[in-house]
Amino acid sequence: MKRWIITMAIVPIAALSLLFAFHGIFDPVRDIPDPYYQDTGHHVTNRSELIQILPLLKDTYQEDYFDCSEMSAFMEWYLEGHGVDTVIVTGERNQPHNISAGGFEYEKGAGDHAWIISNVSGERVLIEPTLARVVPKSLERHYFADKTYNDIYDAVGSSRSVVEYDWWTVVDIDSPVPFKTPVSLPASAELETDIFDLVNMEREDDGLLALEQNDEIAEVARAYSRDLAARKGSGNDGGDDSDDGELGDLLKKSGIYYFGISVEQTLSVPGPVYDYEEFLQTCLDAWAHGESGDYTGASDLDESGIGVAVDPDGNVYVTQVSIRRIHCGYKGAPCCKEQGYYPWCYKPWECNRGICE
Repeated sequence: MKRWIITMAIVPIAALSLLFAFHGIFDPVRDIPDPYYQDTGHHVTNRSELIQILPLLKDTYQEDYFDCSEMSAFMEWYLEGHGVDTVIVTGERNQPHNISAGGFEYEKGAGDHAWIISNVSGERVLIEPTLARVVPKSLERHYFADKTYNDIYDAVGSSRSVVEYDWWTVVDIDSPVPFKTPVSLPASAELETDIFDLVNMEREDDGLLALEQNDEIAEVARAYSRDLAARKGSGNDGGDDSDDGELGDLLKKSGIYYFGISVEQTLSVPGPVYDYEEFLQTCLDAWAHGESGDYTGASDLDESGIGVAVDPDGNVYVTQVSIRRIHCGYKGAPCCKEQGYYPWCYKPWECNRGICE
């Protein structure tokens, strides 16, 4: 009788032992690195700071190796390490057309997808992991959530597969993040000087005289860049078609009449900036492309001013105004004189005792 009781007690214990053993062998969570979550940088407290720490994952996507699920898990790990409450979301993404926004191409596509949602200072931020970019509010309608996972253990445990999320086989969890992260831009004044110097170096290479810095024009350009940043930040962006006319009016309103010709151009560089030298080259290329108008060549210009503004998301707005200075004929200047002609002024001014008024 006692032997039977002992046998009956041993059988359940053995069964439970086997169950735990098999659970240990087949539990996918056991393949997650330990420790997993760790500090990856300073703690983020607002949306702008969040944007400024996002690594550049563009062109790193690889199907079934480092795709949306691995990238989502990696971004969740990275942001949690910055103190950002982040969840992994799976569902469907259905976008019928390619859409360019913020300097990136959100490619059309329909089907299963994974992404992340961060909560920073009470604000919900949807991030596309394949780009590591905050998704514009206008594009969020293409994301249809099915399941939400609080952390890597929840995601792996629910899917019963670690293979879907094992980004650590691609990126060494114990090494620095190998992707580019945003650089800290210098102050606007230094940015303006760097761009201006580059422009003059390019002119020198082309056999042209260096442009002289005009602080009055630079202040107008600076104010215009700030206005661009404010307009685009509020969503009130009227486009660039009217920039030249607006800038020309601003020059005159600021009392700058002493030019025969002017060339105005603006450039918006989507932020954040990941490579400062590349950013400067972008500005230089834009200047070279826009310097010459229909009746103006680079050799016609002799003075210039550059104004830069950077918004909280790291987008950079650059305005450059270049002129050919004249030394007579504008308001408050001496009347122009030419042999065989009466002294004259540029409209609407008239000569009055040798001064244009």
